[in-house]
Amino acid sequence: MADDLRTLQLKELELLRQFTDFCRINRLHYYVLGGTLLGAVRHKGFIPWDDDIDVGLPREDYDRFLRLTEEKDPGFTVHTYKNDPDHYRYFSKIEDPSVKVIRHDNQVEEVGAAWMDVFPLDGAPNLAPVRALWKYYILYRRAMYKLSCFSKGVNVNKKNRPLVERILVFLGMHLPVEKLLSTRRELDKLDFALRLFPYRKSAWVVNAMGAYKFNEMFHKKHWLKGRWYDFEGMKVWGASDYDFVLTQMYGDYMTPPPEDDRNHHGSAVIAEEK
Repeated sequence: MADDLRTLQLKELELLRQFTDFCRINRLHYYVLGGTLLGAVRHKGFIPWDDDIDVGLPREDYDRFLRLTEEKDPGFTVHTYKNDPDHYRYFSKIEDPSVKVIRHDNQVEEVGAAWMDVFPLDGAPNLAPVRALWKYYILYRRAMYKLSCFSKGVNVNKKNRPLVERILVFLGMHLPVEKLLSTRRELDKLDFALRLFPYRKSAWVVNAMGAYKFNEMFHKKHWLKGRWYDFEGMKVWGASDYDFVLTQMYGDYMTPPPEDDRNHHGSAVIAEEK
């Protein structure tokens, strides 16, 4: 299993190199996010049990990235809910099909490929009262989207969910909500809501579709300057104030989690092209 995981990591590292090269050539700004930033800080590479890479681009760069990858061959495959009817996630994914992976984190097992998650980084309202209202509206839109693809998009075994999430999971498991909602329609509504406050005009930045939701919202003073981090022998770009960012997301981020909480996707390599 350890060898399989490392096979997956090394394939994803190749994707990361291709992605960062593409961003450099096309002058696109990106940041490593979440567990990838944590891995860079704590391990100078992958968290040993991690099975994916997370990056984000400011919304304008994100949209341009998607346009450019349609216009020219980037050397990798990009899936979005707008170009792939089977892609039910809001954010996009870069994949390499030479390594097949099975994921057990949701009710329906998912067979996919070595991947990177690519998130849009959005602006949030500058006024605190408006920001609070917008935040709850985004959480509502996100919840409706999740219910629309409940069996594929919700990890029912995730631990330590807040009460509201536990109620929503209960409803999704016991009521036919999924049959009543259109995932594409819910994604379009979510997309409209996330674009309401342009990134370039906002003092705040948020990865609203990340696993940590609004724990991934930061004032740009912690973010904008950016800095290089070592990651598996290469340099990657991330938020300048990593301590503030990682503390807000993980608490004591230098202490690894318990062993039974280390592979949140429950993924395993099932095939590799030689």
